[in-house]
Amino acid sequence: MIATSTGHQSTASTQASATPQLPAPVGLTVTPGHTEVTASWLSVPNATGYKVYYSTSSLDSTTDFRGISSVTATGTSATVTGLTNGTIYYFVVVATSAGGESAASTEARAAPQLPAVGGVFRDTLSGGGRGPQMVVLRTGSFRRGSPTTEEGRFTDEGPVVTVTIGKRIAMGRYEVTFVDYDRFADATSRTKPGDQGWGRGTRPVINVSRGDAKAYAAWLSAQTGRTYRLPSESEWEYAARAGTRTRYSWGNEIGVNRANCDGCGSAWDNIQTAPVGRFAANAFGLFDMHGNVYEWVEDCYVDSYADAPIDGSARRSGCGSDVRAVVRGGSWFS
Repeated sequence: MIATSTGHQSTASTQASATPQLPAPVGLTVTPGHTEVTASWLSVPNATGYKVYYSTSSLDSTTDFRGISSVTATGTSATVTGLTNGTIYYFVVVATSAGGESAASTEARAAPQLPAVGGVFRDTLSGGGRGPQMVVLRTGSFRRGSPTTEEGRFTDEGPVVTVTIGKRIAMGRYEVTFVDYDRFADATSRTKPGDQGWGRGTRPVINVSRGDAKAYAAWLSAQTGRTYRLPSESEWEYAARAGTRTRYSWGNEIGVNRANCDGCGSAWDNIQTAPVGRFAANAFGLFDMHGNVYEWVEDCYVDSYADAPIDGSARRSGCGSDVRAVVRGGSWFS
């Protein structure tokens, strides 16, 4: 029934109701990784998605989020990758629906960090997958080179000098495998190196130049937001010695089946490469630092350690016009 008044007819309003305002998400927690942070929060009714905003500056309800970096999620968690290790980041999350965004959650903050010394990690690649396994090394000093009385010594292995590794670094747990290198080659449309018919998979990648190795490290840097590079020769030797002063990390004698080399007593000696990790790790948790394949380092070759850096950095000067890059570690045929 409708009522009439003063001769005019009135009608009922049929205006549509507005979309309800979404409440701000609550329960935001952030968990740091190595170059990533995972955020999680409680579900918001009627939300169709979420945005996690992040910045190196504090974020609050008055922040203009236009231009602020963000990732989207349909569930109640998201991982922000490519962050700088040791830098503090601030995070808020908003709920989204057809009607717009909710107010921001309470801010949370976190700083990606390397794991403790001896810890193993794999960085997330922005293109998908994970990077190579890395081991965090302790800082310390060591005696680089070999004494003149050491059996099998070459003249360019001295003079013995004390070198200090003053900053924590992470070193590849294994030699770079075909699995890891082929992912890089596929992503960059690079020609894959041959495997001599020995197989790919977890065998160490072979037939790569120093330029190839540096390009792989640069690609890992771009994919992870962390700096990957070739180690200096000092860093390599520090990692290989693993706190020892003997010819090998396990002692002065080559022993039997401790590595893949000429005379090491393994099933692969003088035949071909071995899959990585088939022999015991050294005290730093690194595998195959002796034998299997030669490993590129950053330094250029000079026939003496005299005047070489003692701070762990690479030698890039005093190399003359004929620059020869350094390889370390020996191989399956040496």
